[in-house]
Amino acid sequence: MSNVLKTLRTLLCYLLCGILLITPFIVLSFPALFGNNWAFNCLYSLDIFICSLCHGTRLESISARSYRLRNDKRYYYQMRFIDLLAKPFDGKEHCRRAFKWESKVIKPV
Repeated sequence: MSNVLKTLRTLLCYLLCGILLITPFIVLSFPALFGNNWAFNCLYSLDIFICSLCHGTRLESISARSYRLRNDKRYYYQMRFIDLLAKPFDGKEHCRRAFKWESKVIKPV
């Protein structure tokens, strides 16, 4: 049960951070859904910013972090929830693909 509570706490933190950024998120979402690369890149940057703010990570999205830490039940539940939300837009296994892409593209410094 504590893993479920931890997952909910983390998701709530993401949500609260997102509320602060809700206007830019809404404004950028529509052009991103229609293929605007600039808007997509801005949304991706907001995702990395929220993950950095909540976890102190560097250049890692919430989806990629959830997949990387999926052996911890807290992040497994989080990964499943994110995959469920992203499925209509990005298909199956969004978090796994985000992790694989970020692993290839972002080089550690």
